Amino acid sequence: MKVEPQQIQVGGRNYCVNIALRVHDTYLTWLSTDEGGCELDEKTIRGENTIRMVDLAFSLVRQHHPERTIVTLLDNSGVSWEGPRRRKFKVNFLGGYLLLHRKTWYEEKFGATMENDERYAIYRQMADHHFDDPAKKRDNFSFGSAEKELSPLYQESRTWGEFLEKFIAKYAKRKYEMMYDWYRQAVYDIFDGLEINQNWKIDIQRRPMYRCLAQEGGRGKTRKRRSPTYYPIPSFFVERTAGE
Repeated sequence: MKVEPQQIQVGGRNYCVNIALRVHDTYLTWLSTDEGGCELDEKTIRGENTIRMVDLAFSLVRQHHPERTIVTLLDNSGVSWEGPRRRKFKVNFLGGYLLLHRKTWYEEKFGATMENDERYAIYRQMADHHFDDPAKKRDNFSFGSAEKELSPLYQESRTWGEFLEKFIAKYAKRKYEMMYDWYRQAVYDIFDGLEINQNWKIDIQRRPMYRCLAQEGGRGKTRKRRSPTYYPIPSFFVERTAGE
């Protein structure tokens, strides 16, 4: 990890989380685990370890800058893959995860909300009701390259929620690739065009605290720090939970 006056970075061979420290604001500007290297053993971090890694970065903010309690999300994280001719594709966590889970990824994992509380209340009312409202599902919808597979499922479904349940059940392993062409339009329809690309915020005081310890390397030897603020391998140990 690296703690500097204007940024905090967490990772191993690669820095996979970056938090920018501005004069009046604190931003999560980068979260990416796709390339691996978040630990020196080059294991790709997934699932709960991704959440722990982000919380470790938040813990460093709280440790070094206790006055900074809100982190604003500026990153464009998501599920990415490489297609033909090495073309890069991504379904972002904002719209893509929201469509599949009725919450954004940061909302579900970190309790994120919009900075505009009134807009967030409207958004949540829509998220809680519109997926199951037949009036929000138009008669015909274009699924782009997945038209042949998904149009029949759509036509036999009464609501977007019913369609998405069938879609996830049938195409679980391919779901992100199959939704690339249409997920943004689906979110637009379900949320009546509500702008959800607002500044989102996380109250990091509500998150668990983690500390990072240097681990032992091969044959019991301890890896040395590369600098006074750099630990080669993030090892995640709960120091205390929020509110304790």
